[in-house]
Amino acid sequence: MKVISVLLLILGTIGVIVGILPFIFDYPYSDGPNSGPSNMWELILMVSYEGKGWYLILGLALVLLSMFLLFKPKQLIK
Repeated sequence: MKVISVLLLILGTIGVIVGILPFIFDYPYSDGPNSGPSNMWELILMVSYEGKGWYLILGLALVLLSMFLLFKPKQLIK
């Protein structure tokens, strides 16, 4: 169960980082309607802009879920 929680935490962190990029950087410049990204960074920015905030929301949900699974309180048996 901890392996799944750590995997969810890593995926959630990546989602949060990709989701925050549109708020920090401008959309990459393109020459025309059929021009594409010139490098990997521009591709990542274009994909993050196309997500329209969903990457940030899903990333936060995954991080919260993984934190709940990792740090849930132990139940005492009486």
